[in-house]
Amino acid sequence: MARELAGAAAVRVDNIEGGITVGVAPRNPRARAFGWTDFSGDIIVGIGDHGGRWELGAGPEDVALLHDIARSVIAGRVSEVFAPGRSAVSVTLADGSVETEIGGEAPMGCLPLPFWRRWSRSIHYAPYG
Repeated sequence: MARELAGAAAVRVDNIEGGITVGVAPRNPRARAFGWTDFSGDIIVGIGDHGGRWELGAGPEDVALLHDIARSVIAGRVSEVFAPGRSAVSVTLADGSVETEIGGEAPMGCLPLPFWRRWSRSIHYAPYG
Protein backbone atom coordinates (compact mmCIF):
# COMPACT_ATOMS: atom_id res chain seq x y z
CA MET A 1 0.00 0.00 0.00
CA ALA A 2 2.86 2.38 0.78
CA ARG A 3 4.24 2.05 -2.76
CA GLU A 4 0.79 2.41 -4.25
CA LEU A 5 0.15 5.64 -2.31
CA ALA A 6 3.53 7.22 -3.08
CA GLY A 7 2.94 10.89 -3.80
CA ALA A 8 -0.67 10.78 -2.55
CA ALA A 9 -0.02 9.96 1.11
CA ALA A 10 2.67 9.39 3.67
CA VAL A 11 2.55 5.90 5.17
CA ARG A 12 4.30 5.29 8.46
CA VAL A 13 4.84 1.84 9.96
CA ASP A 14 6.18 1.56 13.50
CA ASN A 15 6.98 -1.46 15.61
CA ILE A 16 5.38 -1.29 19.04
CA GLU A 17 5.40 -3.71 21.92
CA GLY A 18 3.19 -6.59 20.81
CA GLY A 19 2.66 -5.54 17.21
CA ILE A 20 2.84 -2.78 14.63
CA THR A 21 1.04 0.47 14.04
CA VAL A 22 0.34 1.95 10.61
CA GLY A 23 -0.59 5.57 9.94
CA VAL A 24 -1.72 6.90 6.56
CA ALA A 25 -1.70 10.71 6.12
CA PRO A 26 -3.01 12.04 2.79
CA ARG A 27 -1.31 14.92 1.00
CA ASN A 28 -4.76 16.25 0.01
CA PRO A 29 -5.90 18.36 2.99
CA ARG A 30 -9.56 17.57 2.21
CA ALA A 31 -8.98 13.80 2.55
CA ARG A 32 -9.11 11.86 5.86
CA ALA A 33 -6.13 10.27 7.58
CA PHE A 34 -6.53 6.81 9.09
CA GLY A 35 -4.51 4.06 10.66
CA TRP A 36 -4.55 0.75 12.43
CA THR A 37 -2.70 -1.19 15.06
CA ASP A 38 -2.09 -4.90 14.59
CA PHE A 39 -1.51 -6.87 17.80
CA SER A 40 -1.31 -10.23 15.94
CA GLY A 41 -4.64 -11.41 17.37
CA ASP A 42 -6.50 -8.08 17.27
CA ILE A 43 -6.62 -5.17 14.83
CA ILE A 44 -7.79 -1.72 15.91
CA VAL A 45 -8.73 0.60 13.02
CA GLY A 46 -8.99 4.34 13.65
CA ILE A 47 -10.54 7.04 11.47
CA GLY A 48 -11.89 10.33 12.76
CA ASP A 49 -11.69 12.57 15.77
CA HIS A 50 -13.63 10.51 18.31
CA GLY A 51 -15.68 8.00 16.32
CA GLY A 52 -14.43 5.64 13.69
CA ARG A 53 -12.86 2.94 15.84
CA TRP A 54 -13.32 -0.63 14.69
CA GLU A 55 -12.05 -3.48 16.86
CA LEU A 56 -11.41 -6.46 14.63
CA GLY A 57 -9.98 -9.91 15.06
CA ALA A 58 -7.20 -11.26 12.89
CA GLY A 59 -9.22 -13.73 10.82
CA PRO A 60 -9.49 -13.52 7.03
CA GLU A 61 -12.87 -11.74 7.16
CA ASP A 62 -11.46 -9.11 9.55
CA VAL A 63 -8.39 -8.49 7.39
CA ALA A 64 -10.71 -8.21 4.35
CA LEU A 65 -12.80 -5.60 6.22
CA LEU A 66 -9.64 -3.65 7.12
CA HIS A 67 -8.61 -3.73 3.46
CA ASP A 68 -12.09 -2.59 2.33
CA ILE A 69 -12.19 0.23 4.90
CA ALA A 70 -8.71 1.41 3.87
CA ARG A 71 -9.59 1.38 0.15
CA SER A 72 -12.84 3.24 0.86
CA VAL A 73 -11.12 6.00 2.85
CA ILE A 74 -8.48 6.38 0.09
CA ALA A 75 -11.29 6.61 -2.50
CA GLY A 76 -13.06 9.32 -0.50
CA ARG A 77 -16.05 7.23 0.53
CA VAL A 78 -15.97 8.45 4.14
CA SER A 79 -17.88 11.12 6.05
CA GLU A 80 -17.88 12.36 9.62
CA VAL A 81 -20.47 14.14 11.74
CA PHE A 82 -19.18 16.22 14.66
CA ALA A 83 -20.73 17.39 17.93
CA PRO A 84 -19.09 18.47 21.20
CA GLY A 85 -16.90 15.60 22.41
CA ARG A 86 -18.13 13.08 19.84
CA SER A 87 -18.15 12.12 16.19
CA ALA A 88 -19.68 9.49 13.94
CA VAL A 89 -17.65 8.14 11.03
CA SER A 90 -19.38 6.39 8.12
CA VAL A 91 -17.45 4.48 5.48
CA THR A 92 -19.18 3.27 2.31
CA LEU A 93 -17.56 -0.04 1.38
CA ALA A 94 -16.96 -1.27 -2.17
CA ASP A 95 -20.19 -3.32 -2.13
CA GLY A 96 -22.25 -0.22 -1.22
CA SER A 97 -22.82 -1.17 2.42
CA VAL A 98 -22.05 1.43 5.08
CA GLU A 99 -20.05 0.84 8.26
CA THR A 100 -20.59 3.50 10.95
CA GLU A 101 -18.81 3.83 14.28
CA ILE A 102 -19.62 6.47 16.90
CA GLY A 103 -17.26 7.50 19.66
CA GLY A 104 -17.00 10.14 22.33
CA GLU A 105 -14.59 11.74 24.74
CA ALA A 106 -15.46 12.20 28.41
CA PRO A 107 -17.04 14.25 29.81
CA MET A 108 -18.68 16.07 26.84
CA GLY A 109 -19.11 12.96 24.73
CA CYS A 110 -20.99 11.25 27.55
CA LEU A 111 -23.71 13.91 27.86
CA PRO A 112 -26.91 13.20 25.94
CA LEU A 113 -27.45 15.29 22.80
CA PRO A 114 -30.70 14.17 21.16
CA PHE A 115 -30.55 13.89 17.38
CA TRP A 116 -27.01 15.30 17.29
CA ARG A 117 -26.18 13.57 14.01
CA ARG A 118 -29.03 15.48 12.33
CA TRP A 119 -28.07 19.00 13.36
CA SER A 120 -24.29 18.77 13.73
CA ARG A 121 -21.56 19.79 11.30
CA SER A 122 -20.79 17.13 8.72
CA ILE A 123 -17.86 16.60 6.34
CA HIS A 124 -17.61 14.30 3.35
CA TYR A 125 -13.90 13.73 2.76
CA ALA A 126 -12.20 13.86 -0.64
CA PRO A 127 -10.25 11.04 -2.30
CA TYR A 128 -6.50 10.89 -1.83
CA GLY A 129 -5.66 11.23 -5.51
